[in-house]
Amino acid sequence: MKYLIFIFIIITNLICQSNSKECPCGNDQLCKPLEIEPRKEFIGFSVNSTHYPYYNWDTLTTIGIFYQEEIEDKLLCMAKTLGVRLVYSAFYPVDQLSNQTHIDEWINQQLELVQSTFTDGLNFDVEDPITDPIVAKQYTQLVAATNNAFKSVNPYYQISVDVAWDSSNCIDERCYDYVGLSKASDFLVVMDYDMQSRVYTKTCVASANSPPSLVLAGMLNFTKLGIDENSLVMALPWYGYNYPCIGMNYTLQTFECIIPPSNYLGCNCSDASGIEINYSIIMDMLNDTSIANGGLQWDSEFESPYFNFIDLFTGTQHQMWFDNPQSLNIKVTVARSMNLRGVGVWNIDQLWQDPNLSSEMWGALNSFF
Repeated sequence: MKYLIFIFIIITNLICQSNSKECPCGNDQLCKPLEIEPRKEFIGFSVNSTHYPYYNWDTLTTIGIFYQEEIEDKLLCMAKTLGVRLVYSAFYPVDQLSNQTHIDEWINQQLELVQSTFTDGLNFDVEDPITDPIVAKQYTQLVAATNNAFKSVNPYYQISVDVAWDSSNCIDERCYDYVGLSKASDFLVVMDYDMQSRVYTKTCVASANSPPSLVLAGMLNFTKLGIDENSLVMALPWYGYNYPCIGMNYTLQTFECIIPPSNYLGCNCSDASGIEINYSIIMDMLNDTSIANGGLQWDSEFESPYFNFIDLFTGTQHQMWFDNPQSLNIKVTVARSMNLRGVGVWNIDQLWQDPNLSSEMWGALNSFF
């Protein structure tokens, strides 16, 4: 009871503090949390504070803020006017999950941040290994306490949680309480990318970042736990991996690209052997006549595009795996057929600023609606 009274006093003080700040939009109504009932979602993760004029705002519903700069007033007012929530990425140190004092302070800090900036909630992005069920339960309790604190201030605040692409195999040692997290939040954002983070094979081979077959299998495993489809958002990549090919003679038409071993959490093969590349840069490289390449290829097994090219600096062969409108459409069709809560993108700053060049990528995600 003392804990609840303490939280109530803090929340009351925060309401008074946030209400004393001036709304930058010229209309105080635009600085209130968006009062929107649960809906289908398109959450775009943003890592750049100035790229928002180039977004396709037609179906965006939530923007996850993953940068340190202040949110520009113009972005805030534009988003509010268009009914798009702005939520902050939220990381909590796993080694402090048993520290109630730290938890109380952290929740209050997040509330103050959201209220003082007129935003709409949090997106939990804890990706640390958790193998102890007790610690996993503590993380769920943190999310639940945060959700309760926020919704006691305003029931329309949004709390979401990023999770690995599959719930069944402790992906990257994230043995989280997925059912509990789905109940403690508004929805889970399933990160359907970096699926080659740990590959248990003797020989390491370049492969697809987000193969649809694994996306579907992972989603079905969430639902097999009893998690409602309406609590799941399928987040997809607008980037790919540039892998160096080693160990044999290659031609630009060679399919198999042997890559260097890269130990990750005790596993010999990992996409850490490659370098993440934005989609816009990938396509610019493919179309650059100064870069020798084997042309755009399509792998029917993984339903993903790739191409081989010669690195300009080293003169060695590389292989690029990525997603394009064709591969994204396949996965968005799965999301739509499963009647998921929505779709998302990591991240929406990886396209060209020219809408004529980026429209097909936006369109692939917009086809969910």
